Amino acid sequence: MRLLLLNGNSNAAMTAVMADRARHWLGESVTVIEETAEEGVPYIGSRRDCALTAASTVRRVEARLARSGVEVEAILLACFGEPGLDAVREISPVPVLGMLEASVLSALQLGERFAIITPGARWPRMIEERLHALGVSHHCLEIVPVVIDDLALPAQRDEARTRVAEALAGLEARGSPSVVIIGGAAFAGLARELSAPEGGRLLDAFDAALAQSLALMRLEKDGDCRDVVDAKFRG
Repeated sequence: MRLLLLNGNSNAAMTAVMADRARHWLGESVTVIEETAEEGVPYIGSRRDCALTAASTVRRVEARLARSGVEVEAILLACFGEPGLDAVREISPVPVLGMLEASVLSALQLGERFAIITPGARWPRMIEERLHALGVSHHCLEIVPVVIDDLALPAQRDEARTRVAEALAGLEARGSPSVVIIGGAAFAGLARELSAPEGGRLLDAFDAALAQSLALMRLEKDGDCRDVVDAKFRG
């Protein structure tokens, strides 16, 4: 099976971190093909950034489909804001995953209420709009922004971890939700390096997207097998 990992941020080092984690997480059964945005910003943090990234992402997927057909079993948009998700789904013949949607759906299966810690001062309002569109905003207790504008990521990962830990401590002091989602491409893999709140769980948004990518790829593959079996019986 093959997974196309598209990073909408123009940060190749960030893509490399996510691709390495994806290969470790998914194992030898999945080939990970990573791509980094050649235009745009190092880290998406506004509606303008999202709009530009969405258009670029759609063009990249269209170019790949026109050039070589599908060649992958799923596409993962490795950006928590999921710019271009609906448009890519419209043109893609394979499942398309987004980090926010995947983590929220997983959180709802793990607990009644969740909170989100994510980088960028403007993201809470943008995420609220996405949660409302998904019909799950009433399950979200709080969205906590973490400032990373002054950091060079992933090089300053230790400082990012410290800031996420501080946000997590503040959230726990105000009342622990069942699940805390650590969201954002810049934070991929950080959840495993942090302590879960008392009585709750930490959920890495990138890991949730990987898990759902694997599940959907297997469902697609099993579906193909069932089609072959059905054809034999019908014959």
